[in-house]
Amino acid sequence: MADRIEREIEEILRRIDDFVPESARARRPGRRMSSPLFTARSWLSARLAAISLNQVMMWSLIVVIGAFFLRALPGASWLLIAALIVFVTAFVLSLRGRGAQTPKRWRGQPIDLSGPRWPDRLKAWIKGRKRA
Repeated sequence: MADRIEREIEEILRRIDDFVPESARARRPGRRMSSPLFTARSWLSARLAAISLNQVMMWSLIVVIGAFFLRALPGASWLLIAALIVFVTAFVLSLRGRGAQTPKRWRGQPIDLSGPRWPDRLKAWIKGRKRA
C-alpha cells in the first residue's frame, strides 16, 4: 500500500514540470498602468463575486422585516415588494443550483465516496453471522 502511494507521489512530481510551461516561468508579468475606472470596476466585480445567494436571501429578509415595521415611511411598501422579489428569486436560484453538482474525480475517473447502503450492510452482516 505504501509503495503504491509512493509511486503515485513520484509520478506526480515527475509530471509537475509539464504542468507549467517554460515560457510562463521565464516571463515575468510587468506592471501596467491602469485607469481608475478599470481599478474601480475590478474591485466592484471582485466584491460582487464574493456574495453568495444565502447572503442575498438574508439581507433581503432583513429588508422585508425592516420595511414591514416601518410601513409609515414613504416608499416602504415598494421596498417591501422589491425585497420579497429578490428573496424569492435568490431562493429559486439556490434550489436550481443544487441539482447540478459535478461528481468528484481522481485522475479523471469518477469516485464514489458514499459508504455501502443498508441492504449491502445487511447482507455482509448475515454472511458474517453464518461464518461465525
